[in-house]
Amino acid sequence: MKTIACFGDSLIEGFPFSPENSWIAQVKKNTGIRMLNHGICGECCDDIKDRLIWRPLPKEVTHVLFEGGMNDIIQGCPLTFSIEQIKLAKQFCDEQNAAFCLVLPWLCGAEELNHLIERLRDAMKKEFDNKCCLLDFEPMFLTKKHRIEWFIWDGVHPKAETYEALGNFASPFLETWIKER
Repeated sequence: MKTIACFGDSLIEGFPFSPENSWIAQVKKNTGIRMLNHGICGECCDDIKDRLIWRPLPKEVTHVLFEGGMNDIIQGCPLTFSIEQIKLAKQFCDEQNAAFCLVLPWLCGAEELNHLIERLRDAMKKEFDNKCCLLDFEPMFLTKKHRIEWFIWDGVHPKAETYEALGNFASPFLETWIKER
């Protein structure tokens, strides 16, 4: 059975809820794909990459999903450093013959962060387009007013119903990805 190991920060983990309420869990519920949630709140791209590399992947893992960057922005990590960490994670997956999918950060309800998120999104697309699978949730966030309603008080973390919507959005995309590779 093909398995996706999902590495990332709080947005993979499902904060402020539990992993059982994450978008990862919703994908598993919708599709039956085995999804391993390796999200840890507060991690930057280098932390995520290190855990991916140093934690032995179970043999059944055929796909790796990587979501990170928001904490890099919040902590002021240089953009080039974050991109380099993702490149190293992808290189590791290539060496393990595991398909790699990068989740692009989405714009959020904390407007002051969105210009930095746009920069990171652009850099990720430039570096990884046509080199790996890119999962972009941005099309599901329709308007600024709509976007603000989807997040909790901090403007960054999704509400429970938003995590569910993210999982519903990602499910057909990830089903196709796992079948094709």
